[in-house]
Amino acid sequence: MKKLLYFLIALMFISVIPEISYAQSNDPFEQQTLKATNRSGRREKKVNRRKVEEQPVQQVAPAPKPEPKPEPKPVVKPSTVKISNPCEEWLDVEFVSLIGSRASQTISLTLKVNNHGLNKEMNIGGAFVGYDSEGEEHTRGWAPEHYKTLTDIPFKTSFEIPGKINPSKTTVMPIMKFNIGDCSVEMRDVPIDWK
Repeated sequence: MKKLLYFLIALMFISVIPEISYAQSNDPFEQQTLKATNRSGRREKKVNRRKVEEQPVQQVAPAPKPEPKPEPKPVVKPSTVKISNPCEEWLDVEFVSLIGSRASQTISLTLKVNNHGLNKEMNIGGAFVGYDSEGEEHTRGWAPEHYKTLTDIPFKTSFEIPGKINPSKTTVMPIMKFNIGDCSVEMRDVPIDWK
């Protein structure tokens, strides 16, 4: 009885286990398929091992160097000069510079003037009045300079402001008045560029 029980258990055990070896199968096609899958499985394992062995160690790349920052361009401050021009419909007046000479303690005003009217001769000058930051008056009466102007063609003109101005005490001309043609132009808060 024990032998019969062992025999039944063995049969059940054998029926549960699938055919693994090619020798147990009688079908030649099945034997070749099993051999091929076993070989390819072994090859894949070998190839996978090689890949693991062959993979180079990833090196950490150094952080890229930051690009050099371009040198900042000098900031051009918008002109704070206030210009009062009663003839704006035909005349543009633009402040260019007020250059001072420390050695001679004099300053020179440069303007850009644009006539929008007809081509004509224009007088600049005749009378100049200005006050420095110490309250000193600077006046000048001179024969006006004549300019032949073309319509909408700007031109520059410069003239020296009369009197001595102390560079250590005056950095801005609070007010200046002068004539362009029949217009009395006024400029306020004009910065002096001392050289």
